[in-house]
Amino acid sequence: MFRERWLLGLIVGLVAAAAFILLQPKEFASFRTEASLLFETRKDRVLNIPDVVDTNVQSVSELNTHMEQLRSQTFFDYALASFTPTEAKRIQEAYRNPDQPDAPLPSLAEIIRPNFSLFARRGTMIITIVVTNRDPENAALIANRLARRYIDFNLDRANTGTNSAIVFLRSQAEDMRNQVEAAENSLQAYRAKHNIAALGQNQSVVLQKVSSVGNELVRAQMEQVEVRSTLEKIAEYQASGKDLLQIAPILGYGQVAGLAARLADLRAARALLEQKYLRAHPRMRENSLQIQETTQLLADNIAMAVAHLQTRLNVASQYEERLRAELAEAQKNVHELDKVSIDYNLLEQEAATKRATYARIVDRLNEASVASQLENVNIKLFDPAYVPGLPIGSPFVMACVKGGALGLFLFLAVPLGFGLLDTRVKTVAHVEQGLGQTLLGAVKQIKGLGETERAHAFRLHKDGALEESYRGIYSEIDIRSTAPLPKVIAITSTMPGDGKSLTSSNLAAAFAAHGRRTVLVDCDLRRPSLHRIYGASGARGWSQWAQSPLPPEEKGRPATIAVAENLDLLPAGGMAKNPTEILDRLSSSGLLKQLTSTYDVVMLDTPPVAVFPDALLLCRHCNELIYVCKVGAVRLSLVRRTLDRIRETGVSVLGLVLNQMPEARLHAYGYQGYGSQRTDYYEAYAKSSVAS
Repeated sequence: MFRERWLLGLIVGLVAAAAFILLQPKEFASFRTEASLLFETRKDRVLNIPDVVDTNVQSVSELNTHMEQLRSQTFFDYALASFTPTEAKRIQEAYRNPDQPDAPLPSLAEIIRPNFSLFARRGTMIITIVVTNRDPENAALIANRLARRYIDFNLDRANTGTNSAIVFLRSQAEDMRNQVEAAENSLQAYRAKHNIAALGQNQSVVLQKVSSVGNELVRAQMEQVEVRSTLEKIAEYQASGKDLLQIAPILGYGQVAGLAARLADLRAARALLEQKYLRAHPRMRENSLQIQETTQLLADNIAMAVAHLQTRLNVASQYEERLRAELAEAQKNVHELDKVSIDYNLLEQEAATKRATYARIVDRLNEASVASQLENVNIKLFDPAYVPGLPIGSPFVMACVKGGALGLFLFLAVPLGFGLLDTRVKTVAHVEQGLGQTLLGAVKQIKGLGETERAHAFRLHKDGALEESYRGIYSEIDIRSTAPLPKVIAITSTMPGDGKSLTSSNLAAAFAAHGRRTVLVDCDLRRPSLHRIYGASGARGWSQWAQSPLPPEEKGRPATIAVAENLDLLPAGGMAKNPTEILDRLSSSGLLKQLTSTYDVVMLDTPPVAVFPDALLLCRHCNELIYVCKVGAVRLSLVRRTLDRIRETGVSVLGLVLNQMPEARLHAYGYQGYGSQRTDYYEAYAKSSVAS
């Protein structure tokens, strides 16, 4: 695709690049500077007090959060508010257009926002703020101001959060103090009411019994789960017809493993015996009996294993029921003893939790009060921005680079894009994959030969490559043809100029050269050309014979012209105004039957099938059809529809012949058929064969 259209891509690319460069607006030199912020992962502390609002950076994701915050509109508005009117005016003056001195100046946001970018240095906790501006001092001023204002922005946010936390902690401390007092009073009252000091010490014995029974109950349940799982697996294997010996409890039960091994040995021995003896041999019979006995014993043992597992499940279930009864009895006994103790423990635990919570809130309140007096941000100005001395490249050079990139892209994209949109039949893949047809051969384009010379290329040996192409096509036809001789072969194409007549002439010569008595019939009554190719008169032909009112026995058979050994020509007899009627007479007059009685191959050169219906009329009386396509002349969809119409006639389509394919494309698309090499290749090969 690129090779065919590279010149178009080059022209489009050059035009687009030139237009891009010429249409670029006038640009001014820009200066670039950077300011860096360091985000510390651990902040040095005067006191061991954690900040209420933690601004420490612990991961790269948090660093990305800071970058998004730097890009946010909230911070941008916060930073813009710090520029004084004098600074704002100085920044805006640098963007005044000398050609339009009275034009309104852009706003401060319109200048800073598009020329401000960020990037994080790999492997570090450093964010670099990059600013470009037409004035170098303004660039440094903006970069440093953004960096310092971001530090202030985080400091204000941290202090605001700390003060809010102090107010919240004070309120929580007062509420928790009241809850602690209420819990202490409830605990004292419960202790006095139930005489907690005299509570019996037999709780531990009852609790130990409950624990033991509970552990046994868990073991019984786990055993049931294990056995039930094994039984379900056995049922699944039985339902799906799998081998139960793959289940470990089955294989490990009793004699199952030994019987399985013995059965495998017997079957292996049978395989050896089958190589020596017939089925009725005593040793074969003995082996069969042993296999049957072992198989039965194995099945019985497997059944016993399954029954054993079912028994284990029943015993475990009964044991679980007894344990549940004992556990319920023990729990009932301990319930009364535990009730008072549990209630007391809950009250005591609740009181202790509230005391601990109150203590932590008070400690946190004190820490927050101290932390509010300390610096509460971990962001440092790592590297301030300096006034740049040189601009960042020439605007014209940058425009040329961008234009060149655009031109290169179009140079590559335009040929490929047009190639993808081009659906004309041009390649071997189009025939075999796009149309699902067999490629009989490809005839490459040969310059320097006229139409008549190309039509006789095979017979008169005009070009070795063309000659080999038609030999290859003949071989493909001979291999793929299923119709016996004699037979009628139609050759057609999609549109005029595809080269069907040239292909017909050369293929007829190829059939004749291989000893097939061949007659080439010109059935193109709209534009007959075979008589001109062979230098014969076009005044008389089979059309006059078909229109003759004489009876068939008096008419005889139309005269043919001997062209070469085994090759005759039957001209059309000039153009006709009623071609379909004459073609219908051809098929009904018995002429084709007369020709097949004399010739092995009757080859019909028909009009283009996508333009005229003539070929479809003839296809009903033909055995096979060859379809000729000129490379790059017709679209895949049209050929596909035409082939569908041809198949409806019942004729067998042998395949397609690609005509006038450029030699470079033969190799580019991987086609290595006969005739795809250069002429000097065949000459050199012939010379080397003679020399050897």
